Amino acid sequence: MLKPVPLQKIYLIGVRSVQAQALRLWQKLGVVHISQIPAGQSGLQEGQPLPDYAEVSAQLVRLRAMLSQLPKIEGEAPALTKPLLEAARSISIEDDLRQLQAEEEEIRKQLGTRRERERQLQRIESIPFKPASLTPHLAYSLVSAPAKQAGAALTRIRRHLKHVQLATFSDGIDPSRTLILMAAPAGADAGAALEGCERVAWPSTLSVTPKVALLSARGESEALSEHLHAIERRRRELSAQYYPLCRQLEQALSISADLSRVSSSYMRQSDSCFFSQGWIHPRQLLRLQSETEKAFGRQVMVRLVPEESHHGAGRPTLLENPKIAAPSQFLVEFLSLPRADEIDPTMITFFTIPILYGLIVGDAGYAVLSFLLAALMRAKSKAGSMLSNFAGLWMIGAVPSFIFGVLFDEYFGYSHAALIGSHLYEGVVHRVEDVQGLLLLTIIVGWIHVALGFLLGAANEWGHNKKHALAKLSWLPIQIGGTIAVMAFLLNAVPVEMGIGGVGLLAAGALALAWAEGPLGLVEIPGLASNIMSYARIAAVGVAGVILAEAINTLISPNPKLLDSPAGILMFILIAIAYALAHAFNTFVAMFEGIIHGARLNVVEFFGKFFHGGGVPFVPLSEKTRVGM
Repeated sequence: MLKPVPLQKIYLIGVRSVQAQALRLWQKLGVVHISQIPAGQSGLQEGQPLPDYAEVSAQLVRLRAMLSQLPKIEGEAPALTKPLLEAARSISIEDDLRQLQAEEEEIRKQLGTRRERERQLQRIESIPFKPASLTPHLAYSLVSAPAKQAGAALTRIRRHLKHVQLATFSDGIDPSRTLILMAAPAGADAGAALEGCERVAWPSTLSVTPKVALLSARGESEALSEHLHAIERRRRELSAQYYPLCRQLEQALSISADLSRVSSSYMRQSDSCFFSQGWIHPRQLLRLQSETEKAFGRQVMVRLVPEESHHGAGRPTLLENPKIAAPSQFLVEFLSLPRADEIDPTMITFFTIPILYGLIVGDAGYAVLSFLLAALMRAKSKAGSMLSNFAGLWMIGAVPSFIFGVLFDEYFGYSHAALIGSHLYEGVVHRVEDVQGLLLLTIIVGWIHVALGFLLGAANEWGHNKKHALAKLSWLPIQIGGTIAVMAFLLNAVPVEMGIGGVGLLAAGALALAWAEGPLGLVEIPGLASNIMSYARIAAVGVAGVILAEAINTLISPNPKLLDSPAGILMFILIAIAYALAHAFNTFVAMFEGIIHGARLNVVEFFGKFFHGGGVPFVPLSEKTRVGM
C-alpha cells in the first residue's frame, strides 16, 4: 500500500474507580496508542499516578538493586500465590547482599595488598638468607641491572665505594635482569655508584627468608581467594532461589509503573471520571469496544472520533507492507518514518532500489553468486538486524541483476557464446564497447525516476496545499521541455522546431513554478539536470565491474591444458581457487556498490522530490513495550 494505515482516533472515558483495571485491560489487549492531550482541551485536571504508584516504585528500586547483585540465571519463576506487592515485600535479602558486597570489597582490598607483596617477594625469592639477620651497622641496598651489564655495574660500585660488599642473585620476575645486594658502611654516598640501576624494595625487617615469606604470602592470598569463592557460591545460592522470582516481579511491577506514568502523563481526570484519547487500527476497534464493554459495562466507554473533527492531526504512523518488502520498509524507517498523511515509499523502493542495483551489477553470474552470498548472510545474521535487512535487499536485487545480465549478455564477464560455444542472441548493449548507449540507458532511467518523484510529490501535497502540488507538477514541463531543447540544440537528435517548442514548454513550467513557489524557486532549475545526470554513476560503476571481471578472466582463468601432469593438476587447482576468490571479491564489491549507489540515488535524488518523514511511530500500550509514546 502507498499510504500508512489510516488509524482511527478514539476517546476513552470512564469512572475513575475502575481506571486502573481499564488500563490493565488495554495493556493486555495491546491495540491502543494512547496520545498526549493538549493542555486545556478536555477541561479536566491533569492525571495522577495510580494509587499504589509510590510503593510500586519503591519495590522496583529494591528489586532492581537485588537483581544487579545476583548472578543472572535462566529458569522459570514459581507461580505467584500472593498479590504482586505482597510478593515483592516478602523478598528480604538486601541485608545478605549488602553484607556479601561489603565482605567482597574488603577482601579484594586485602588481596590487592597481598598480591603486591607477593610480587615484591617473588622478585627477591632467590636471596637465601633472612634480611633481619644481617649485620646492623652496615647500610644495605638492593638494585637491579640488566644481566649483560651486571659486571660493569659491579665494577662501577666498587670504584665509587670503599669497603663495599656485593652479592648477586637472579631476578625472580625478569630473568633478563640481575639483582645486586650492596652492603656499605653507614653514611656512604652511593648515588653515583648506582647510576643506571633500578632500586628494588628491600624488606630489611623480614625475619624469614624471602622464599619462606613468599610461600606464607601465597597461602594468605589463597585463603582470601577461597573466601571470595565462598561469597560467590552464596550469591549463586541466593540467585538460584530468588533470581527468577525477582525478575518476574520486576517485569510485572515495571508494567504497573508504566500504567501509572500513562495515567499521570496521558490522561485527564476529575473527582469521578477519567478521560484520554488514542489511536487504533480500524480492524481492532470492535474488539476493543466489545472487550471493554464486557469487562466494565457502561462504566467505561470507547468512542470513535469522526475524521472530520480532527482531520488526522496527531495521527501516528503504522506501516503495513507485504513481508517480502520488510528490507525496504527497514530502510525507509531507518531514514525517517513517513508521516501518517504522506505516501509510504516502501513498495516504491521495493522496485526502484533493486532495479538500480541490477543495472549496476548487470551480470547474470554475479547475480546468482550475490543471491547465494546474501542468503548465507541472512541465515547467519539476527532476524531484523541491519545486516539481515541489507542481505534481504541484496537477495531481491539479484533478480533484476540476473535479468539485466541476460540482456547485457554478461556471465562472470563472459558472453553466452564464449561459455557454450554457440551464439543464441545479441545483447541489448555491451557495457564496455557501447558506453554511450549505456549512458543513454541510465540517464533515461534517471529521467523517469525523477519524474516519478515529482508526481508523487504532487500527490502528497494535493490534500494539504493545492498550490504546492501545482508547484511539483510544474517541474514536469520544465523537465520535458528542457530535455527536448537539449536534444534539439545540443545533440541534434530532433528538429529545431521541436527544440523551440521545448523551450516554450520549459518557460511555461518556469512561470508556473515562479507563481507557486516564488522567484527563488527558479534557482533550483539548473539542479534538475544535475539530478538526472547523477544516474550516470550507474554506468561508471557498472563499467568498472565489467572491466575487472574481464581482467580476471584474462589474467587468471584456469587453463585445462595444465591437467596433463600431476604438477599441472596442482597448478590448475591453485589457479582455479584464485580465480574463484577473485570473482567472489568482485561480487562483494558489486554488491556493496550496487546497494550504496542504488540507495543513494533513491534517497537523495528521488526522495527529495516528495518525501518529508518525521512521523510519530504507532506504539500501542502493551506488556511488551515501555512508555515513551
